[in-house]
Amino acid sequence: MNVKYKHLFIYILLLILSPATMADFIFSNRYVKNYSNCSVKLLDDNSVEVSFQANMVDTGKPEDNPVPLSRHDALLSLYFYHANGSPNTNIQLSNISNLTLNGSSPKNKSNSIQEIRFNFKGSSTPFNGRHYSVSFNVSANTLKSIRIGATVGRVIMTYDTEQEYPLLSSKGVSFSPTGHQCEPFDPQSGIAPQPLKIDPKFRLASGVWQLKTLDLDYLLEALAAHGKRTTARGLHVLLANPTASRFCLSYRSIGIENTRYMIKASNRNGLSANNKHFQLKENTGNNTINYQVRMKNAQNRDVNFELPKEQKFIKLRNNNNDTEQICWLPKIRFYGTDTTIDKGSYSDTLNFTITPEA
Repeated sequence: MNVKYKHLFIYILLLILSPATMADFIFSNRYVKNYSNCSVKLLDDNSVEVSFQANMVDTGKPEDNPVPLSRHDALLSLYFYHANGSPNTNIQLSNISNLTLNGSSPKNKSNSIQEIRFNFKGSSTPFNGRHYSVSFNVSANTLKSIRIGATVGRVIMTYDTEQEYPLLSSKGVSFSPTGHQCEPFDPQSGIAPQPLKIDPKFRLASGVWQLKTLDLDYLLEALAAHGKRTTARGLHVLLANPTASRFCLSYRSIGIENTRYMIKASNRNGLSANNKHFQLKENTGNNTINYQVRMKNAQNRDVNFELPKEQKFIKLRNNNNDTEQICWLPKIRFYGTDTTIDKGSYSDTLNFTITPEA
């Protein structure tokens, strides 16, 4: 009995507050039991699809409830955050489409995403106060970081003064980094939910690095001048079309946050005996030329790397574009071997692999 009187005393205090005090939301942890069926995902057009179900506490008959609640109204409040965890206050209801709660569309007159109101009075679908099934889409390219929280609520009715006040649950919901699990969210804490982890969908443009014709006599003479052929400085080989030979990595940048990816390469012909060089093989024989590739980026030397010596960790950029691109220009050096001859056509194939840092 003491517990019941305590609840009754608290809610009576809320109801006798002045309208000025009641202008802000009232929060309670009484009405939501838990959340289920949570899902958030980035679609191919860069819009974001969100859905969840709020499972409400059974409060019994309306006359048994210590707070008079509207039988026809439900509330939803949405919260969005930047990559640094600060609130994203730029999102408005006009940025959201296909918003429904239990199949009903909002009745808001404002563009705010706080206190979105759904009214079921006269609706062909009876209001189900036990479950709030919510779904919506955020317009394409609106979010640069996908950190979303939400909470639901009811409307308090004061029948003597005909005043209405929003009552929101302090038990909100957010989404796991995978986007498939419900996570607790406190709309009053100011703590941003975890960001959704996004697949960058890397695209590597395959291409042919066509080299200018090289008189192998120059290679053999240059290498012989430095003693042992396999340890010489090598000969820089020019590309026939440097611009077309750029190695470019494109990726979807939405939701990219502090994730590093490792890029490495393997080749079809295998490595030299000392594992320091790739091998070009003559197309009609078994003769070989060793080579190394230095990948140079014109904007950021920190992302340069040398193959096959290195595997490089790169940090992806998000400059508020839908897609980003990072490019390298290959600088190739040849090294002679005991089987290098003064004529022939040599080739190799490089395969690049990109994996996220563990």
